[in-house]
Amino acid sequence: MSDDLDLVSRARLVNRDSAEERVREYADEAGIPYYDMRKTLLSKEILEHFESKDFFDCLVIPIKEGEEGLIIASPDPKSEKIEEFKKKYKKDFSKMSVAMISNEGFQDNEDLLSKIVKITPPERAGEVDLEGLDLGVKSFDQFQKNLDAAAIQNLLKVVVVEGFALNASDVHVEPGTNDATIRFRLDGVLHNAGTLSKEKYKHLLSQVELRSGLKLNANYPQNGRFKVKLADDELAVRIEVMPSLYGQDIVIRIFNTQAELLKISSLGIRDIQMPLLESALIRPHGMILVVGPTGSGKTTTIYSILNQLNAPEIKMITLEDPIEYTLPGATQSQINEGETFAKRLKAVLREDPDIIMLGEIRDAETAKTALQAAITGHLLVTTLHANDAVTSVPRLIGLVDDASSFLDSVNIIIAQRLVRKICQYCIEEYIPTENETKEIKKILDSLPLEHRPEKDPEFFHGKGCPKCANIGYKGRIGIFELLKISPDFQKAASQNITLGELKKIAAEEGGLTMEQDGFLKAVEGIVDIAEVLKVIKE
Repeated sequence: MSDDLDLVSRARLVNRDSAEERVREYADEAGIPYYDMRKTLLSKEILEHFESKDFFDCLVIPIKEGEEGLIIASPDPKSEKIEEFKKKYKKDFSKMSVAMISNEGFQDNEDLLSKIVKITPPERAGEVDLEGLDLGVKSFDQFQKNLDAAAIQNLLKVVVVEGFALNASDVHVEPGTNDATIRFRLDGVLHNAGTLSKEKYKHLLSQVELRSGLKLNANYPQNGRFKVKLADDELAVRIEVMPSLYGQDIVIRIFNTQAELLKISSLGIRDIQMPLLESALIRPHGMILVVGPTGSGKTTTIYSILNQLNAPEIKMITLEDPIEYTLPGATQSQINEGETFAKRLKAVLREDPDIIMLGEIRDAETAKTALQAAITGHLLVTTLHANDAVTSVPRLIGLVDDASSFLDSVNIIIAQRLVRKICQYCIEEYIPTENETKEIKKILDSLPLEHRPEKDPEFFHGKGCPKCANIGYKGRIGIFELLKISPDFQKAASQNITLGELKKIAAEEGGLTMEQDGFLKAVEGIVDIAEVLKVIKE
């Protein structure tokens, strides 16, 4: 009896193989891609964007996303029903290409297709609809309640808009064994804000992929973007996804794209430092260099400067990677993947600009091209990764291999860090630790006499309250070091003296260092001295 069953099974396999071979040959003759459904794994996350009955009414199975958009397959790829299917789902999948499968291949998946329940994804392009959302969320507890109550189709909206309401710069969605953790980066520090069930996480991931134009279920890192319009703000949302052990790790970066809102006066530059910057800005050519590590606020400072310099009679071109703010009246240019800043900068110089913003100096070629721009009648505003203003000088001299031209071209070097501001609703006096007291004494002794406090300094911190989500901090402010290249400093830098000696000369000329500026802001009750000492070591 068992031998008879084996014969039947083998016969069925032969018949199925023959059927698939006939369909494959027909597809080849018709110039249509062919899929063997016995070897094709379907994605439930893709299928859930369709009504189950449409699979059967139109005899269609969505297979996967490819270079030609969504690939759908049918035993009858020339059926008029295919066009009806495309038309119905054009909003969610603007591009669809058709492949061929066998009748048996369709039948193999009927059980799965019949159990699919459609979800409603957000808009695939354009602006996110925010109607009916409460933007008053000011605590993580309330965010979690709203997250739990949100309809599946509103998950992405809730995460983005309420992240913005809490002033988060980034939202991290990190899948785990049983659920996904949502963390908000507030004022540079990550905080646990809520959790999502595994099922809701999958829906959120699907919405993120569709909204930002990513390929569904890719097993490699991807990035995308979309925009959100609020009543008084326009937000740019940048998406990064990366495969991890339990699923795609999602990072949602939120930018307020309106550069005209950025003002130099709001950066935190002290009144005694401002004349140095103002004298540098009125020069029609030269280099304005902003230095600091990643996340130190360089881009905000750059755009605040550009916003002040922007005028109808000025030709301003920016070279960015990526473009983070919109600047009306300026020509903003995105650096393409594989392209260098130096190559694009050479092309920009032929456009006869007055002001050039170069996103970052990363190598010798870019540094030399930037120097050429600065000494040939252009005002060039750019950034560099360096610990402080003085340290950037020998580094750039080494890159351009021309100390005299570089030092002649530099209008000003601005070094900065971002420090969390104390919440003014829960501010209270703070007694520094023994180690902090030692550092404070060093800074106090180094301050020029005219900047020293008249009495023993007092320090403060925030104890936490509902206004700051019980964190103790609200917002960030810059601490700055502004270096204008004096004749004495230029002479010393040209002679290849040590970095320590260069810093000594800069100090003798009366400029404030970042730690001194931070110390003064701490005494004024703006920032926490413990935060200053931590940030200054970055």
